[in-house]
Amino acid sequence: MIFTQILLIVAAVAFTAIAIFVGWRLASRVWSLPCPSLVGWALESPFYYRITGTEKTLGRIGLKSGQRVLEIGPGPGRLLIPAAQKVLPGGEVVGIDIQPGMIERLKERAKAACITNLTAILGDATEPIVPPATFDVAFMVTTLGEIPDRSAAIRQCFRALKSGGVLSISEMLPDPHYQSKATVKRLAEVAGFQLQSVEGGKWLFTANFVKP
Repeated sequence: MIFTQILLIVAAVAFTAIAIFVGWRLASRVWSLPCPSLVGWALESPFYYRITGTEKTLGRIGLKSGQRVLEIGPGPGRLLIPAAQKVLPGGEVVGIDIQPGMIERLKERAKAACITNLTAILGDATEPIVPPATFDVAFMVTTLGEIPDRSAAIRQCFRALKSGGVLSISEMLPDPHYQSKATVKRLAEVAGFQLQSVEGGKWLFTANFVKP
């Protein structure tokens, strides 16, 4: 009896997750929609960390101690919180997200993890929110496709980075807003970036670009 109830609960959760994904996928064909903050809990699960290659992606970005790092669309901090730890000592990280719910959750999780070198900013990444030429690294992970004006967001990253700074963009299938390697390369180069490296296959890749 108990086993049957557990199976029913698991099935209900799985069905809900599939329904959310399918609905999000269909809607994304018409609109560029960020991951809803109401399902932010899913981004914090250990299972999600494993299937999305969190540590692998952070390794490809190549963070170093002492760096000043900007993430566009950090959500609840799946990557930004460990990134804050990787740039210690002396480094700091900033996350810009357009959703108030995600920013509040990010602040809560950073506080719970005793992270003091993280700043969360509510704002539109296509606008000039941070001072120019003040970051060593800017990164977006499965975020670019959620931004209606992708070119403007990349231009703001260019503006925020120091000369020699790195823009890192990671994409993963089956993300509803997946951007191909060719699209990412084209958008970055139009903004003035130069391709540095591309790691990974179609399932999960990271493209790094340098600001001359």
